[in-house]
Amino acid sequence: MTAKTPILLVIFFLSSICSVSYGQIKPDTLRIYPEEAEQLFLRNNLSLIAERLNIDQANALILQAKVWPNPNLSIDEINLNRNSTSESIPPLFGSFARNQQFTVQLEQLILTARKRKKNISLEVSNKQLAENTFIDFLQSLKVEFRTLLANLLFNQETFSDLERQAQLVNKLVKAQEAQLQEGNISQASYLRLKALEIELLSELNETSEERNKLQSNLKTLMAISGSTFIVLNDNKLNEKTINKWSDMPYTALLEMADHHNSQLKIANSLKEVSSSTLAVEKAKRIPDLTVNLNYDRNGSTMFNFFGAGISFDLPLFDRNKGNIKYATIEMKKQEQLTEEKRNAIRNQLDEAYKNIRQRIQLYRSFDANYLVQLEKMQSSIANNLLGRNLSLLEFLDLFDSFKSNKQLYYKTKRDIQLQACELTYIIGKDL
Repeated sequence: MTAKTPILLVIFFLSSICSVSYGQIKPDTLRIYPEEAEQLFLRNNLSLIAERLNIDQANALILQAKVWPNPNLSIDEINLNRNSTSESIPPLFGSFARNQQFTVQLEQLILTARKRKKNISLEVSNKQLAENTFIDFLQSLKVEFRTLLANLLFNQETFSDLERQAQLVNKLVKAQEAQLQEGNISQASYLRLKALEIELLSELNETSEERNKLQSNLKTLMAISGSTFIVLNDNKLNEKTINKWSDMPYTALLEMADHHNSQLKIANSLKEVSSSTLAVEKAKRIPDLTVNLNYDRNGSTMFNFFGAGISFDLPLFDRNKGNIKYATIEMKKQEQLTEEKRNAIRNQLDEAYKNIRQRIQLYRSFDANYLVQLEKMQSSIANNLLGRNLSLLEFLDLFDSFKSNKQLYYKTKRDIQLQACELTYIIGKDL
């Protein structure tokens, strides 16, 4: 076995992987713009549908809090037998209830201290919390989905660029192989170029694996078939999109965050829930009343006795002090947590605002035709290597530099999109 055999086997193995990954007939292909993909995600995502049901549950609890307690009817003291000491009892009508003793009582619980209204208010606060929690869940999923879209676009661009470079280097390898057989170049130079081809094929394979992972996560969020292959049509970054973020005053973004940030809304809702809970616990200090109407047949000096009554607990030992104290502390705790959340959001906004402006500044340093120029230069240096106007070391140095700069351009585009996702989540709305 020659020294070249192991390298050729590695090249054949990596080429086979890439041919399986990219050369095979794709399953159902879905070509779609990011905005269209997001609409599909919002319509089909099962987690969103399930989370939205929490609001319906909160509405059901409000409905339940509005109802009055049911009255209670009791029939008691029915005699099962009659002995020699029993008095003769006339029937109520006809022969019904002859020599029969019984009592009937109707009771109704009356909530005092506006407990019903305060319980309704508590459930309304819980519904507001459920709505804000759903909004936060929606916005968090949007960030996750848009991050996946940005990474998939970056992956598509990176793969296409690596594929072009691999094809270019493959042509050079074939040409240099012919030169090697003629004895015009050293085997070391040839093998170094082969090594570059292997590196590119390996990067293609890694990029393909990353793409498969991104595809899987996107299809799960969009609730579409696993056989579908998603191809994103790139909506190019334009000056209007760039200026939207770079020219937006920080104070305007801060005001939006104070009013619309979902995490801050949740914190405020928790504070409202704790306040409503405290009101309910304070109301429990006052006992509820139970009023009753009763009928007693032959249970006293009268055959037919009609009466009324009222009952309530005497708050001698339990005045609900422990629960009131607990609710009071909970409300103070939520006030502190809300203020902490507000400070954290402002710091996150400051960081994200600075980051996106720095990325935009870097993006604007690229010329409009920068990528086209780099691709032309890569082709040019390849021709110069074949024409022996460049040494192999010079070619490799320039090739690696151009390759890195392309990657930097794609990464800068992606990072702007990722920072825009983060800023959108922090301010709580799309600009």
